[in-house]
Amino acid sequence: MFARQPHAGKVKTRLQSVLSPEQAANLYTAFLQDTAATLATCSATTKVVVYTGEGAADGLPRLLNSVGDFDYLPQVDGSLGARLSGLFDDAFAAGSQSTVVIGTDSPSLPVDFLDQAFDLLRTHEIVVGPSTDGGYYLIGLSAWIPALFSDDIEWGTGMVLKQTLAVAAGHRLALLPVWYDVDQPGEAAFLRDHLQAQQQAGGLSASRSLAALEGLDLPPPS
Repeated sequence: MFARQPHAGKVKTRLQSVLSPEQAANLYTAFLQDTAATLATCSATTKVVVYTGEGAADGLPRLLNSVGDFDYLPQVDGSLGARLSGLFDDAFAAGSQSTVVIGTDSPSLPVDFLDQAFDLLRTHEIVVGPSTDGGYYLIGLSAWIPALFSDDIEWGTGMVLKQTLAVAAGHRLALLPVWYDVDQPGEAAFLRDHLQAQQQAGGLSASRSLAALEGLDLPPPS
């Protein structure tokens, strides 16, 4: 799991058009803890928080020790592609047979999707979880394919999924169900409504995120 130390003004910056830096950091902290709780219950044999941000080496274990038992590694510097490449390179160099990466933008992500990813990597080289913003919420590999993380991919744009799948042509690829990230205010409102619906139905997946979202002045879902 890629994660940041939740400093106000440094996380969830695109939500700060409607939230204060402190509100955005509080919301990110809830996303972080809920995503870590999902990670803690998945079938992976080793669960790693790959961190960035000043104070993260000490701060994230303090935030997450009550959630689950994780290893902690620093992210390398550079673009998202460079940081993903560094992680996968290290994982395969250490003898990993399959590695799956998620972020913290999808706190409602079902743990079943993580378990499906590891199952699919038994017979596929690449597994991707497409997100509705044109990127992906999950990528997993059972073989090291550096081109998936090159600077030719327009990181941080809606082209990431399309360009990643173009690189994946010729490899054994599996897709997970589509899910959604939360970066924009309307997406945060949709997450709130989704979690409230889960709560009503008796299956709330991200209680910290719902508690942090309720009471925020958000625009209509989008």
